[in-house]
Amino acid sequence: MILYDLVNSRKTHFSPNSWRVRLALAHKGLAYEVRDVLFGDIPSINTGGDKLTIPTISHNGRLVTDSWDIVRYLDEALPQTPRLIAPGAEGQVLKFFQFWVQTTIHGGIARLIMRDLHDSLDPADQPYFRASREKMYKQTLEALQAGREERVDAFRKSLQPMRLSLGHGPFISGEQPGYADYLAFGGFQWARVSSPFQLLAEDDVVHAWFERCLDLFDGAGRREAPAV
Repeated sequence: MILYDLVNSRKTHFSPNSWRVRLALAHKGLAYEVRDVLFGDIPSINTGGDKLTIPTISHNGRLVTDSWDIVRYLDEALPQTPRLIAPGAEGQVLKFFQFWVQTTIHGGIARLIMRDLHDSLDPADQPYFRASREKMYKQTLEALQAGREERVDAFRKSLQPMRLSLGHGPFISGEQPGYADYLAFGGFQWARVSSPFQLLAEDDVVHAWFERCLDLFDGAGRREAPAV
């Protein structure tokens, strides 16, 4: 199995959606090879006309893209491994949580680290990244990130649903980690390896949860060097 993953100028893997898949693969005990790509390399992964994003996996001659679709594919193609997305209503609730992660966690973090993220990228990726993100947010990266010291408290308050959940166990999924944890972890790992800005107070239960997640699977997350 091959995982195509983005790297920055330090050859650090930063994609939040890829980190979901990395921990899902580790949870299932699956071995894989990583192929590092830049944003500009993505079209070359497949010339068959399909629109691919990162992450993408190659397995048994098939390319699967999008983190949710990848994990569902792994659940179905490898039924002997632990299932991460349950069928039916339970899976739909997990999908809802993914939308919350994308809007609240990823959306909030983006407005706190976007210029740092740009600066961490390979120089070849920076013009594309700046142009695409400034078009998306309708302002410069500098303006988007400005005043973050005053705005970070609002982001921290938005994480209250996580704190309430973590009041019932060490992980969002309960006593053991599950895909809900991996969904949320990706955003915080994205920030950790892309920006030195401190997102979480050290006495926050979300910070303690993130530290536990970094240590999962023999420290898979912690092995990726943080930004300095």
